[in-house]
Amino acid sequence: MPTEALDITGVLQSALAMPRPERSYLAERLLVSLEDDDEMPPHWREEMDARVQRRESGETPSHTHEEVMAELDAVIA
Repeated sequence: MPTEALDITGVLQSALAMPRPERSYLAERLLVSLEDDDEMPPHWREEMDARVQRRESGETPSHTHEEVMAELDAVIA
């Protein structure tokens, strides 16, 4: 189907009306389609992959929302 023929609002409304499992499947397929997108410059892809690797290895720590908000509150106070 040509892109011009798609009504994005109608597609969105139809998708939101789907049961959760179908919405989840659709969301996953859309996200996977973005991973295959060649629009991202190779150096950005390399940086993104490196950041994910550092995060998964534990080299880069993560913080919960609550931790971040508490730190911000302490800085502002």
